[in-house]
Amino acid sequence: MDKDFSARIVSLQEVYQTTHSLAKKISLSSYNFNHIVAIARGGMLPARLLCDFLNIKRLSSIQIKHYESGAAKLEKAEVIDPIQSNIKSKKVLVVDDVNDTGKTLRTAVTHIEPFEPSLLKTAVLHEKSETIFEADYTAKKLPEWKWLIYQWAVSEDILHFLEDGNMLEADEKQAHRYLSDKYDLEINHQLLVKILQLQDNYFSSPQAAKP
Repeated sequence: MDKDFSARIVSLQEVYQTTHSLAKKISLSSYNFNHIVAIARGGMLPARLLCDFLNIKRLSSIQIKHYESGAAKLEKAEVIDPIQSNIKSKKVLVVDDVNDTGKTLRTAVTHIEPFEPSLLKTAVLHEKSETIFEADYTAKKLPEWKWLIYQWAVSEDILHFLEDGNMLEADEKQAHRYLSDKYDLEINHQLLVKILQLQDNYFSSPQAAKP
C-alpha cells in the first residue's frame, strides 16, 4: 500500500437499500434483462438481490482478479474464472459492487462480448470518480475517493490492514486505535474482537497447516 487513505464499512442494510435503488433505475430504463452475470466475488450478493428485485431467473458469474485484500491492487485485471453459461442472444446485465478504476468492468465486458449476447450493460452499487470505464447503471457516485469495505470482505480487508502494519499480534484496543488513526476507519469493537478471534482460532488449528 503506497499511501494512507480512509476507509469505511458498508452495512448489509445499506447494501440492500442501495441495490434496491439500483434496481429502480434499471426498471425505469428502456431495457428488460433476462440474464445477470455477477463479477465474483464482490458482485455476487448485489447480483442475487437484483435477480429478486427485477424477477430475473438466470444468474451466472465470472471471476476477475484486480485487487487483493485491503486495496492491494494488481497491475491489471484478469479473468481467472470465465463464464460457463450460454448467453448467446441473451439480454445480459453485468453486476459488481463497486467500480473503482473501471478496469474490472472493462475486462468483464471484453470477455463477455464474444459470447454474442443481444444486449450487454453494466451495473454497480458505487462508482468512484477516477474510473476510466463508467457503468451503465450506478446507484451512487462517489465524488471523493474512499476504500469501501463490504460485509462480504470485512475480515479479509481488516486482517490485511493489520498485517500491513505489523499489527496482527496486537490486542483489540491497539488494533482499533491503529485502524482509526491510519485509515480513519470506525469499526465496532465486538466485530473486531470476532475477526481477531477467528483469525487466532483458524491459524492455530492443526488443519490450517495442511495444504
